[in-house]
Amino acid sequence: MKSKIINGLLQILGIMIVGAIIGYAVGKIVGDSLSRVDKPNIILLLITGVIAFILHVIIHEAGHLVFGLLSGYKFISFRVFDFKIIKDENRKFKIRYERLAGTGGQCLMRAPEYIEGKFKYKLYLLGGVTFNLVFSIVFWLILPSYYTLLFALIGFALAFLNLIPMGFNDGMTFYHASKDETTRFVLYLQLEYVYYQSIGKNLLIEKPEIVEKINSLEITNTNYLTDALEFIKLEGLEYFFEFDSLYNETRKLYIERDDLLPVYKIELMALLVKLISLVNPEDELLEELMNDKTLLARFKQKNPQTKNILATYEWGVKLDDEKAMILIEEARKLKNKAPNLYVQNLEMKYCDYLENKILN
Repeated sequence: MKSKIINGLLQILGIMIVGAIIGYAVGKIVGDSLSRVDKPNIILLLITGVIAFILHVIIHEAGHLVFGLLSGYKFISFRVFDFKIIKDENRKFKIRYERLAGTGGQCLMRAPEYIEGKFKYKLYLLGGVTFNLVFSIVFWLILPSYYTLLFALIGFALAFLNLIPMGFNDGMTFYHASKDETTRFVLYLQLEYVYYQSIGKNLLIEKPEIVEKINSLEITNTNYLTDALEFIKLEGLEYFFEFDSLYNETRKLYIERDDLLPVYKIELMALLVKLISLVNPEDELLEELMNDKTLLARFKQKNPQTKNILATYEWGVKLDDEKAMILIEEARKLKNKAPNLYVQNLEMKYCDYLENKILN
């Protein structure tokens, strides 16, 4: 806990120092140019700031897309805030709405085949930052004004906030991936896993040899990339509805790994509520989970996963079959709100499973 606080303070100090240097440099560079243009309209400046931020999120994700394509990656999805463009099972583009806490956007791509020592990750990870910087400089040089200056400053801010390693941003992912080959292989596995989910399949089922590779990995540099393997393993159990084993493994991970990323921790807690309700409603851990404010906020999300969790809780803990059935129907209606085709199919399968348990 102490080390986390120290790291957090060092990150804030680093950002402040970088910000001060950038601010001083910008003042020196643009001072003369701004002295020759009219003073800005405050209202227009505020509107420009909002538009510039949205544009830079799009530019950032476009950078990942372009540099990913140049590195041999293939398109999976492109999300800006809650708007997401995906390729469906028929390889047609579709627009859907999806919210992912902690991110303004996300460009997911399938990596080229993994070759030890030659995995291409650098351009893909740094493409967003590069685009933010390039577009900021170009816009300022083409039309210097207070408005383009604001656009450039926002671009530089987003670039450095993504470049300086912190949380689970591009810089931190790049930092972890650059440290050892195992982490780079895990990054490849994650991207490959997401690709298979996008076409409605599970990587571990389609390529069982991957399971042996995962189990044989010697992970010495534990981080949020390697932590994702734990969730991939859990989803392998969930695929076969092995809920007793899934309950034990999920509970163990929750108890032993207090250092998980908050976004991981919340999803682990949500899964645990469903499993406790299904397997062991008397588990004393349930009360702690259901009083957690972050988890309760998570349960406000309108998607089939959330509805199925709540349906299981109503049936297994509250013994309210009628409310559980209503929630199951709500889950079915929200089918298209699932993050990908794999989760969509799995949740619909679970709807049938839970409904049969209730009726029988």
